[in-house]
Amino acid sequence: MLTIDYAKYDALIFDMDGTLVDSMPAHLSAWEQALLKQQLPVHIDFVAQRGGMPTLKIAEQYQQHFKVSIDGERLLQDKRAGFDALWQKVSRIDASCQLLAEFQQTKKLGLGTGAERVNMQRIISNLDLAQYFEAMVCAEDVQAHKPEPDTFLQVAKQLAAAPQRCLVFEDTPFGLQAAHNAGMDCVLVKDMKLDAFMAVNS
Repeated sequence: MLTIDYAKYDALIFDMDGTLVDSMPAHLSAWEQALLKQQLPVHIDFVAQRGGMPTLKIAEQYQQHFKVSIDGERLLQDKRAGFDALWQKVSRIDASCQLLAEFQQTKKLGLGTGAERVNMQRIISNLDLAQYFEAMVCAEDVQAHKPEPDTFLQVAKQLAAAPQRCLVFEDTPFGLQAAHNAGMDCVLVKDMKLDAFMAVNS
């Protein structure tokens, strides 16, 4: 059981995919289908490690890393279509969601996700999570996405919380990097559990 001193923080900021909700299997399945439609090699771990980045940004890095040619707009549309068929199977990650109820009255709660607004809104609504958040920031709300700090800094600004008094919950290396770039401590979520506390200066 991970021990965290929550008294140090005024605000808790949660990533969505893979942190609050178990959506990564659906996202990765949609990615695999979209890659196969262009007869591209499937390196799904490369995609998984970039959770929190917009699809086109991942596609750009995928193209450069594996030296393949990707029709980005087509991949984006195919990936969206694949996820559209699967999103209703997305479920809560209890270890993270329980914190929302526990701290709803005593902490400011925010959501900072790289998901598109349509996905954020329908998943949060479907799983009855919107009630907990005073601020929600998605891909369309920032110019620079994770691992840049903008998403989390925007949430902190909307919550009127100092970055050093915010604790981020994330599930990917890029999300952790974004939190630390924002000057925020971070809890990593892995295998549906709160797995590790990563202080910004550690």
